[in-house]
Amino acid sequence: MTTGLARAQIRSRPSAFVGTFVALLFGALVIICCGHLLFAAADADQAPRRYAAVPVLVTADPEAAGRPVPDRARVDVSLAGRIAALPQVKAAIADTAFPVTVSAGHRAPVVADGRPVSTVRFAAAGGDATPPALAAGRLALDAGTARELGVARGATVRVTASEGTASYRLGAVVDSPQPGVWFADAEAWRMSGHPSRADAIAVLPKPGVPADRLADQVRKAAGSARVLTSAGDRNAMENPDFSVLQENTIGMFGAMGGLSLYIAVFVVANTMALSISQRQRETALLRGIGARPAQIRRTAAAEASLVAVLAVAVAVVPGYLLARVLFDAMESRHLMPPGSRLEFTWIPVAVAAFAGLLAAVPGSLIASFRAARSRPAQALGEAAVPRRGIGPIRLLIGLAALAGAVLLTVTVLAGGGTTANNAAPFVLLLFMVAVSLLGPLLARLATEVLGLPLRLTGVTGELATLNGRARARRMSSAIVPVALVVAFGVTKVGQQTSLSHESRVQSEAALSADRVVEAPGGLPQDLAERAARVPGVAATTGITDLGLLVGPGDKGARPGKDSVQARAFTGAGGQLARNLDPDVVSGSLSAVRPAGGGAAAGTVAVEQRVADRVDTAVGRPITLWLGDGTRIRPVVAATYKRGTGVGDVLLPQATVAGHLTSPLADRILVRADGSPSAGLDRGLESAVSGTPGATVRTARAFTQATEEDQEQFVWLEAMALGVITGFAGIAAANTLAMVTFERLREVSMLRLIGMTPRRLRRVVRLEALTVVLAGLGIGMVIALIILRPLVQAATGASFPYLPPALPAVVAAIALVVGLSATMLPLRRLLRVRPTEGVTRRA
Repeated sequence: MTTGLARAQIRSRPSAFVGTFVALLFGALVIICCGHLLFAAADADQAPRRYAAVPVLVTADPEAAGRPVPDRARVDVSLAGRIAALPQVKAAIADTAFPVTVSAGHRAPVVADGRPVSTVRFAAAGGDATPPALAAGRLALDAGTARELGVARGATVRVTASEGTASYRLGAVVDSPQPGVWFADAEAWRMSGHPSRADAIAVLPKPGVPADRLADQVRKAAGSARVLTSAGDRNAMENPDFSVLQENTIGMFGAMGGLSLYIAVFVVANTMALSISQRQRETALLRGIGARPAQIRRTAAAEASLVAVLAVAVAVVPGYLLARVLFDAMESRHLMPPGSRLEFTWIPVAVAAFAGLLAAVPGSLIASFRAARSRPAQALGEAAVPRRGIGPIRLLIGLAALAGAVLLTVTVLAGGGTTANNAAPFVLLLFMVAVSLLGPLLARLATEVLGLPLRLTGVTGELATLNGRARARRMSSAIVPVALVVAFGVTKVGQQTSLSHESRVQSEAALSADRVVEAPGGLPQDLAERAARVPGVAATTGITDLGLLVGPGDKGARPGKDSVQARAFTGAGGQLARNLDPDVVSGSLSAVRPAGGGAAAGTVAVEQRVADRVDTAVGRPITLWLGDGTRIRPVVAATYKRGTGVGDVLLPQATVAGHLTSPLADRILVRADGSPSAGLDRGLESAVSGTPGATVRTARAFTQATEEDQEQFVWLEAMALGVITGFAGIAAANTLAMVTFERLREVSMLRLIGMTPRRLRRVVRLEALTVVLAGLGIGMVIALIILRPLVQAATGASFPYLPPALPAVVAAIALVVGLSATMLPLRRLLRVRPTEGVTRRA
C-alpha cells in the first residue's frame, strides 16, 4: 500500500517528482565523477625504475620532529663503508642526484640529473652492470639523452652545474631506463654541493642471500637510518614528487567529493522538503479518509527512496563519462600522478546512493512530520493559506548554526594555514544551514526592503510585494540555493584572485631590480659575480627558492604544521636591499649574515606575520629546519611585510649551502647604475651567453612570465569550481522551477479575475528579481565574511580582492538562472486554460 501511494503521489505531482529527481541526479553525477577520479589517483602505482634492481635501500628519516621535510633528508656517506663490510653484502653504493643542463651544438639543452658513475652498477637496465671508467673531463649519458642531443662517444658537450659551465668529452653511453648524466665519483660528489651526505645507499647482496636476511643485517648497522625493501617505499624515495602529486590530487578530489556530498545532502534535503510541503493538500485529504501518521511518513520515505534509486541509476553512465573527460584533460596537463588509470568501480555509485538516501529520506520524513500529525481540517487550512513565520525550535537551531559559523570564522579561519582552508567549505555550509532555517525571516526582510522600490513600478510591484509577504516560506526555498551558488562561487574565486592579486602587487612593489636573468635548469652561483662585473651594473643578487619549517626560538621548539616559502640570496644583505624591497618593519637587511657573521647560526629576515606566529622579533632567535631536516637557530635581524611577494624568510645562500638538492640559483636580480641602457643589456647577454638557455628579461617581463606559469593551477581551480558550482547552479534553477510550477492554481485564479498574461509575467518577473537579489545579497555577505579572515591570514591584506568584473558576472549569471528558471515554467503554466488550472496540479 505504501509503495502504491508513493507512485500515486508521483503521478499526481509530476513537477515535484521531476524537481527532486533532477536534484538527486546531478548530486549523484558529481559524487560518482569525483569518486572515480579519487580512486584513479589513489590506485596510481609508479614502480621504482632507478632502484628496481636494488633489494635494500638505506635512506634518512624524511621527517623532522614529526613533520615532513620540504626537500630531501640525507645519510652520511661513511655509512656505505660500514654496510659494505657486512659479510652478506656484495656492494653498498652511495647515491646522490643534482640538476645539470647539457647542451651540444644548436640542439635544445636538456635538463637532467647528474650522478656518480659508480651508481651505473644498479641504475643501468638489467641491474648489476659494470660502471664505465671515466677520467677527469669525461662523462656518460643515457642513450635517450645522447640521441636527443645528436652526440656519440667522443663528442664534446657543455654542462652547466653549480660551479659554472664547462666542456666535457662523452666517454660512454649507458642503457638506463631514466635520463641521467654520470661523472667521475669525486667530481660528482663535489658538484652535488654536499660531498659528505648521500641521498641513499643502494645495497646489493651476495649471490644466494635473500632480501629479508640482508635487510636484517643492514638494519643492525644502519642505526637511525631507514631500511627500505618494498617497491612502494623505494618508489617514494626515488620519486618524492610522485607522492606529493598523488597526495595533492587525492586531497583535491576528496575535498571535491566531500564538498559535493555535503552540497548534495543539503540541496536534496531542501528540495525533498519543498516537494513534500507542496503536497500538503493531498496529505490532508489522506488524513481525512483515515490514513495514519505512520502511513503518511512511510509513503513519503518510500517516494524518496524510489526517486533516489532511480536518479542514481541514471547518473552512473554520465558520471563515469564526466570523470573520463576530466581525467583525460588532467592527464594531458600532467596533473594526474604517473601510472593513474581510470577504471569503473561500484564504490562511488554506492556512496552516491547512500548520500541520496541520506538526503532524501530524512528530508521527506521531517517535511511530512507536521502534516502527518496535524488534524485534517488544520492541514487543509495550512495548504490553502501557508503558515507565516517559523517555529521556536527551528529559530533556535538556526541561530545556533549562525553563531557556530561566526565562531568558526573568528577562531579557525582567522588562524590561516591548511586547517583554515580545509574548514572554509564547512563554515560556508554552516552559514547556509543557518540561512535555510532562518530563510522565512530573511525572505520577509528582503521583501520589505526591496518592496520599497518595487512599489514605484505601480500595481505590478505592489502585487509582487504582497505575494512575497504571503509566500515568505516558499521564497526562502528559492533564495537558499541562489545564495549557495553565489557564496560558494565568490568564496572560491575570491580566494584565488585575492592571493594572486596580492602576490602580484607585493612582487611588483618589492622588485627593485631592473633586469632578471633566468634559465630552465637553473643558473650557476658564480654567474651573479660575472654579471656584477658588467659595466653599468650597480648590484647583483642570486636567488634560490626553497622550503623551510619554522618554529619558536627556544631549544625545545617543534616545527609548525605547514612549511613556509623562503629565498636564499647570494652576496651581502645590503646588495639584496638594492634589488629587493620587502618593506622592512624593524631591523635592517644589511644585518642579515651567514654563520660566523656575529651569530652562531647567522641571522635571517622574517615576514612579520610569521614572526608573530612563532613569537619572535628582531634580536631574538628563531628555529628553522632546512630542506634536509637540519635544525638551526639563527637570530632575527629584520622583519618585513611583503611575505606574499618575496617569501616568508630571507637568508644567505651560505647558510643553506650543502642542504639543498639543487645548488643552482633560480634567478639573478640585476640593479643598474642609473637608467638601464642597451649597452647594459648587451653586456648582460654576453655574460650569460655561456649558460645554456639563460635569458635576460626586464622586471615587467619577468612578472608577466611568472603569472603565465600559474595557468595550469588556475585551470585546475576553474575545473573544480566549475563542477561544484555547476551542480549548485542547476540545483538553484531546479528549486526556482519547482516553486514556479507550484503556482498553477494561483496563476489560473488571477487570470480568471481579469489579470492579463503580460501583467502576470511582470509580477512573476519582479518576484523572481526579488529572490535573485536577496540570494545575491546573502551570498555576497557570507562570501565576504569567510574571505576576509582567510585572505588576511594568508597575505596580510585587510580586505579580499574581487576583480571588478566578478560581481557583475556573478550577478548576471544569477539573474539569467533566476529569471530563466522562473519564466520558462510560467510560460508552460500560461498554456493551461484558467478553468482547468484551478483544479489541476502541475
